[in-house]
Amino acid sequence: MTLHTRAATDDIYDLFNQPLKLPEEEEDEEEESDDDDMTDGDYTSGGESTGTGRLISTSEAGDDETSDVKSVSEWSEFTARKHIPNIDDEDEDTRASRFTEGDDEDPEAVVEEKLVTPVSPELLPTARTMFVPIPPEDYEPPTRPYRDPAQVSMNRLPFMTPIAEKTESSLGMSTAREEKDYFNSKTPSKENGSRKPPVRPIEGLGSSPFREIVNEATPVDKIPQPLLSKKLKTNTTAAIAAKVQASGGPLAKEIAPKGPIIKDVQCNPVDDYTRDMIFASLQPPLSTYDGFFEHKDESRSRSAEIKKYAKSASKMHKNASEKTMTNLAMPPILRFPGADRQYMLKRELGAGAFAPVYLIENVASEDDELDENQRPIMGKGAFDAYGRKDLEALKMEDPPTAWEFYIMRQAKRRLGVSRAAESITNVYEMHLYQDECYLIEEFRDQGTLLDVINIARAEPTTTGPGVMDETLVMFFTIELFRTIEALHSKGILHGDLKADNCLVRFDPIPDTDVWMPKYRKDGTAGWNKKGVALIDFGRGIDMKVFRPDVQFIADWKTGPQDCAEMRELRPWTYQIDYHGLAGIVHSMLFGKYIDTVADKEKGVGAASKKSWRIREGLKRYWQTEIWGQAFELLLNPTSHVEGEEGSRMPVLRGMREVRERMETWLEGNCERGVGLQASIRKLEAQLGGRRK
Repeated sequence: MTLHTRAATDDIYDLFNQPLKLPEEEEDEEEESDDDDMTDGDYTSGGESTGTGRLISTSEAGDDETSDVKSVSEWSEFTARKHIPNIDDEDEDTRASRFTEGDDEDPEAVVEEKLVTPVSPELLPTARTMFVPIPPEDYEPPTRPYRDPAQVSMNRLPFMTPIAEKTESSLGMSTAREEKDYFNSKTPSKENGSRKPPVRPIEGLGSSPFREIVNEATPVDKIPQPLLSKKLKTNTTAAIAAKVQASGGPLAKEIAPKGPIIKDVQCNPVDDYTRDMIFASLQPPLSTYDGFFEHKDESRSRSAEIKKYAKSASKMHKNASEKTMTNLAMPPILRFPGADRQYMLKRELGAGAFAPVYLIENVASEDDELDENQRPIMGKGAFDAYGRKDLEALKMEDPPTAWEFYIMRQAKRRLGVSRAAESITNVYEMHLYQDECYLIEEFRDQGTLLDVINIARAEPTTTGPGVMDETLVMFFTIELFRTIEALHSKGILHGDLKADNCLVRFDPIPDTDVWMPKYRKDGTAGWNKKGVALIDFGRGIDMKVFRPDVQFIADWKTGPQDCAEMRELRPWTYQIDYHGLAGIVHSMLFGKYIDTVADKEKGVGAASKKSWRIREGLKRYWQTEIWGQAFELLLNPTSHVEGEEGSRMPVLRGMREVRERMETWLEGNCERGVGLQASIRKLEAQLGGRRK
């Protein structure tokens, strides 16, 4: 039995450090060693495997022909070609060493083979083999002071050799690449400073102590990228809906589709088919709006009764001196499912061909507005966010549609808390039936701008019918410009701007505030309580549901109140509101409807454009420069889009510039003559007298 002493270890090192011998010298030594018997101790441990030894190049061993060093160990008889069986022979077992205790073969039978040992890298054979001997089962590694327990557990020699995650079975993997630098490297680890990726094991290599690697270009393994599951966006909504339906719960939040709802380049925005498509694609749907009650499967059939009573009440109001009221029936009481209020019809406020408006009064007691536990409800009764009053307005449309309710709610929502939002009338409820619809909205009893114009005309002057004072016209024009500018910035078109669709908004000043005589453009000092309130959004347009480059076509009969594009059957968008606003300003200044004329066309051929102006001339004592700029912008908006965003309408910057010029002038001239505040107080008294 061989003892593993330091002298024995030195002998093993001398064995590997001796120079390579020529075949003739090796044969002589083999004849001398034939008589020697092998003992049980002729093996090496796994920790002393030759696979972890240092590779000797010819530069280290010296010249083989002049070397006289003789072998002093049985290991000098071992060669890969002599003792390792052919890997291609399927009958031989290559998984165990022939130098183990259980080997029964005669070693002399292998000596007869002629050996050739390479002495330089050029003479290396085309195949290189490795041998890792396996110790017997009863082998116990010696424990000496120079062997560290950690090194014993790894079964390696106590050398400070850098390791790059290699095992004994993968030490020969460096020969599987084209570049072979193992003659200059001490260990099969990665070279210092090398950027080459570490050698990856190839399938079938490194699985046995005996392995033959042919010098061929081995393809580099490519690691495939992980397959990412592709989610289809179009099926997202359906997948979520299916999952929620399977769980039995409601859909928490609807997913709004991206892009415009109406994708046509040209269309009629008030067409029933277009509006039905918009309603079908709204997210959240209209049924989720507060105050919306839909009963499309039911018929109300109260229109004839309401119209009959309103007609009788109108006659009684005109002939108030008559004492007979036998023909006047009891006023109708309107009760709607889901609503807390009950309404009694009072009289007719405005008669229209398709949408009459009536005055109604809430007759429900305060107890009816409480729940079963007689507890107040947030948003109702005294906690109503709208501050609803007993008198409200009822509008009935034929055919029934919820479009006006939708547009007015969108306008209030998008404007938020602002001065412009105060200029939009509140809508409270919409009850939609199969044959009728009832829109309940805010009631203001101060009349419209058309009433103000008629009051001014009723005061004759030496030159004819009277007109409104210029400071009062400037005040109402500023309020209209601010409101339309804000609506257009949020993608809302009114679609039917005229003097009788603009209510006068003269709210009372709170006791905590003081209404100062000097006009304040920021609305302080009580001036935010005075202005206008727009109504009748039945022709309103939501630009956000259309393409950004959409053009509208009107298929109804047009008149002088319509813009030039509609009269000439040309596409239009924001021009409908600009022309309507110009008509309101013209009526306040001149006391008559607007009439426009076309100037000489600019340009040549198809590129020519008309320039429109008002027929009447501005009076020389008016602010002609400000009014001229306002009419030029409103009647020819397409000629003033250079400074706008995207060089297209709406002309928000142009309107803001005109409005700010008016505000600056009004702040400096509000006390001229009788003064703006005095004119508003006088107008409030006149409008109050007309209600009686």
